[in-house]
Amino acid sequence: MELSQSLVCPCNGKLYKNLKTHKKSQCHLFWEQNAAQKDTLIKINRLENENGHLRRLNVILVERISTLEKEKLIN
Repeated sequence: MELSQSLVCPCNGKLYKNLKTHKKSQCHLFWEQNAAQKDTLIKINRLENENGHLRRLNVILVERISTLEKEKLIN
């Protein structure tokens, strides 16, 4: 019985004896580009969400500061 190493590529789920060669193929490179693009879009979405939360917090803080300043003027 002979043992050989075969690896499954996540781009298509196929077994490859030489994964290094497959990773140079157009099919795999296209998959990598799409995966990188999806990751970038996810990061952009997270940053936009975080930015929205920070803007809301900023509005709350400005309102509280304004309230405190009014209280100081009254007292």
